[in-house]
Amino acid sequence: MKSYKLFILFILFISQLIGCAPSTIIAIPASIADRRTTEVQVIDNKIFLAAWSPIQAITDNEKQKSHFNIIVYNKAVVIVGQVPTKEVKNKITDVLSKLENVKTVHNKTEVSKANKLKQRAKDTITTSNVKTRLFLELKNEVHPMHVKIMTENDVIYLLGIVNEKEADEAIQIAKSSKGVKLVVPLFELDQDVKNKY
Repeated sequence: MKSYKLFILFILFISQLIGCAPSTIIAIPASIADRRTTEVQVIDNKIFLAAWSPIQAITDNEKQKSHFNIIVYNKAVVIVGQVPTKEVKNKITDVLSKLENVKTVHNKTEVSKANKLKQRAKDTITTSNVKTRLFLELKNEVHPMHVKIMTENDVIYLLGIVNEKEADEAIQIAKSSKGVKLVVPLFELDQDVKNKY
């Protein structure tokens, strides 16, 4: 178990240093540990890829720059970031909700100026810190592979299919992590799921 944790930590660390290339290394073990079916994982990936172009088409026409990040889990789309107007935010929600197979849209964007690179870097570090703590503080309740994490403006968004105990543990770890102002759990609760790892 220890060597498995160290391997995953190593991959997470390397991925933060050199970008997305290591994602192919971790893709197979992550896919096996995922509580979504393989079909849903493929659909989520298609939704993720399809979402970028229409959002950029909306935001590129604005004078004020926008910044956004997207995560898709079990056909639910979460978008965070900053947009210039409420109208732009509504257009984004509308275009995402019309994408094929999308079940729910959580538009958590704020109407404000786009975050500077310093804040974006800080958010990346916060995400890495929470992921690392999930591995190091594993108490056989929540498995790190079952929790998706995204940080924007020091706010942590948590997704995954978890039971109540797993959700509570993940929220507590996120809340007690350095630099976190708020934790927004967007979990799908399923009391029948159990940790088999």
